[in-house]
Amino acid sequence: MKKPIKVAITGKIGTGKTTLCNLLKKEGFQVFESDNEVSKLLERKDIKNKVCNLFSKKINLLLDENDNLNKSVLGDFLFSNKTELKKIEKILYPFLEIEKEKFTKKNLAKKIIFFDIPLLFEKKLHKDFDKIIYLRVNKEIQKQRVLKRIGMNEKKLKKILLNQSYNLSYFKKFITLEIETSKKKSFIKQKLKIFINTF
Repeated sequence: MKKPIKVAITGKIGTGKTTLCNLLKKEGFQVFESDNEVSKLLERKDIKNKVCNLFSKKINLLLDENDNLNKSVLGDFLFSNKTELKKIEKILYPFLEIEKEKFTKKNLAKKIIFFDIPLLFEKKLHKDFDKIIYLRVNKEIQKQRVLKRIGMNEKKLKKILLNQSYNLSYFKKFITLEIETSKKKSFIKQKLKIFINTF
C-alpha cells in the first residue's frame, strides 16, 4: 500500500502555524497538531503524576483548584529553565511519538497528511518528513500576534524565542515551501493550493 506524503509545518512562535492548520482542516485535510496533543497528554493521569513528582516542590500552584496541571505556570517555569524543560520533554516525547504513529496509521489511505511540528529543526526531526512548509513573519508582527495571547508577556516571549533558536541557513535545503504569513489569507491559500497540486 502506498504511504501518504508526510508534510511538516514549522516556524517560530507567532508565525501563523495554527492559522495554516485551520485552513488545511477546512479543506478536509488531516492535521496532527503537536501543541494540542501535548496539552491532551498533560491531562492524562499517569503523565500528570509524573510531572507532579518532578516539579511539585519546585513550582508553586502547579495544580489549579480542580487538581489539573496549571499549564501557564508550568510553561513560565520551563521556559526559564532549559534543564527542567529537557526533563519534561523526556516524559512527553515518547508519548507524542506514539500519537504521531497512531495518526499516520489512521490516515494511511490519504494521499497527503500534515503535521504541525513547532520544534522540527530544533529537535532534528526534519528527516522524518517528505516535505516541509516553513512559515515566517517579520519580528514586529510576530511580537504583536504573540503578545495578544493570554498569559504572554515580552519576557516570556524572549525566553521562548531563545528555545527556538537554530541555524536556519543549514536547514534551508530541507524546506519545500516558505510562506510569509503577514500576507492576506487569500495569498496563503493560493500558495497552499499550488503546493498541494504538485502531488
